[in-house]
Amino acid sequence: MRLGIDFGTTNSGVGLYDGERVRILPIDQKSQDAGVTRTLLYLTRDGQLYVGQAAIDVYYEQNIGRARRMVKRVVGEIEVVADEVFYVRDVHIMVDELTPGRLFQSLKSSLKDASFTGTRVFDTTYSLEELIALYLSELRERASAITGQPVTSAVLGRPVNFGSDDSFNQLAVKRLRAAAELAGFDDVVFELEPVAAALAYERTIERPQHILVFDFGGGTLDLTVMRVGSEEREVLATGGIDVAGDIFDRDIISFRLLDHFGQGTTMGERGLPFPAYLAASLTRWQEIPALSTPKTLHLLDEAQRTGNHPSRVRALESLVVNNYGFALFDAVELAKRELSQDYSAVVYLQAKDIDLWQLLTRAQFETIIANHRGEIAARVQQTVRRSGLQPDEIDAVVRTGGSSQIPCFVALLAEQFGAEKLRRENTFSGVTAGLAIRAWELEQG
Repeated sequence: MRLGIDFGTTNSGVGLYDGERVRILPIDQKSQDAGVTRTLLYLTRDGQLYVGQAAIDVYYEQNIGRARRMVKRVVGEIEVVADEVFYVRDVHIMVDELTPGRLFQSLKSSLKDASFTGTRVFDTTYSLEELIALYLSELRERASAITGQPVTSAVLGRPVNFGSDDSFNQLAVKRLRAAAELAGFDDVVFELEPVAAALAYERTIERPQHILVFDFGGGTLDLTVMRVGSEEREVLATGGIDVAGDIFDRDIISFRLLDHFGQGTTMGERGLPFPAYLAASLTRWQEIPALSTPKTLHLLDEAQRTGNHPSRVRALESLVVNNYGFALFDAVELAKRELSQDYSAVVYLQAKDIDLWQLLTRAQFETIIANHRGEIAARVQQTVRRSGLQPDEIDAVVRTGGSSQIPCFVALLAEQFGAEKLRRENTFSGVTAGLAIRAWELEQG
């Protein structure tokens, strides 16, 4: 039995097709939608592993408001030559020896990064492939339990482009295959994610069509122009860029939220500016705990005593020492999703010394991401031109992925192709369904 697996940047899913019906497997009973699980991995100091919603729950339980103890640790050596004198110096970093676990997010986005060769988690060093394998292995075991059969074969989705050139694609696919094999998959076939979404859409039509798939998720925008609905199914062109929802989250924080955490504060009698790097670190939640060094905490204390906005700096200190960084990003993600339905939303986070209530209108959000809109419009046009078709020859535009619901991008597609041609495939499971269909087709030979 071969399954379809959508290993996404933000969410993942597993599907099975029997020739008549697609079944999205309920692999995460803790999730609001059991067929969609967050692509999160949490490893604890005592060797426990959690994925999906459980990873979030245990991370919050173990980390919010916990005690810290920062110690200096040697991580390597550097060679120094000065005035013809050669010597070796130890390189130290400050680490929190009370950290109960490590939370990993967006592992898929690191597949193209050749510099990510490994990371140390307590006493064990994991390669990127090994971390992804831990996640995929859990999906495989859950799927095996649900179906009652051992699952060792899969069609695994991949974006059109992991990066700006083919060398990124080659590296990423090689590493993803290695991860799948480590996870216990003996037979792995890759399929482009927008092609999979096209296969899911194809089941809903009664005549051949030329379609454009606009697959816009958390990590990448993936495009494909295809002929579907006949024996002459054909991929006419593909395209994509690594701009998507994760970047939009960071943009919201950069443009609307940093003032709540110290940006713009002045310090001391001379009114020195608050260090920009402190607020800028908030755009990546994984980097926030690294600010909890004695030197930085001393600086934050000074800013509260001598600065003109002590409450903002106090909020930053709480964000750092109480591990609210991931909660901040979850609040931003929730508000961003609400803006796909409403004209305004609130980024809200209330915690110790943090009382964040920031109104965000749809117009403000669209202004924040406006530079990406032009790039995306150009890539859509380029992909259609490469297919050899004219825009009026596209019969349907199939939208899937969370970011494909953002109204300004819906409007962009309507402007180029006509609102009457827009179709909405299942937002979070369209690709999963198509991968399951592709898996069944391979089984039929």
